[in-house]
Amino acid sequence: MAYGSLFERLDGSAALRDGIPGDAAINASVAAHLSKMLSTRAGSVQALPDYGLPDLNDMRLSLHDSLQKARAAIERFIEVYEPRLSQVKVLTLPRDHDPLNLSFAIEGMLTLDGMRQAVSFAVRLDGRGQASVR
Repeated sequence: MAYGSLFERLDGSAALRDGIPGDAAINASVAAHLSKMLSTRAGSVQALPDYGLPDLNDMRLSLHDSLQKARAAIERFIEVYEPRLSQVKVLTLPRDHDPLNLSFAIEGMLTLDGMRQAVSFAVRLDGRGQASVR
């Protein structure tokens, strides 16, 4: 049986990771969850009003301030809603030529079979608010 969260096992997406080593399967599960989390806007989940990222398009702020606000919001969100990661640090990555995309690196510690291991994920937020995590 492949590793995955309860919802991944129920919807069959965990089965797609059959044959992948345990640590890679766990990393893929965390990346999938981060992608779903970071694609959710604050206020869109009635049962959890603080679940999701706030609107990051505050035109009153400079680009630097907006990126710092986004980085801090992502860090807080992951610390609260992704319990498999600890000591989370979000870093702003250089922007490419598309001004509507933001890129971040998420670094943290993941416990695998009782051992803590450093992990890193690359996140890209597009202009529609959708996140891709790898």
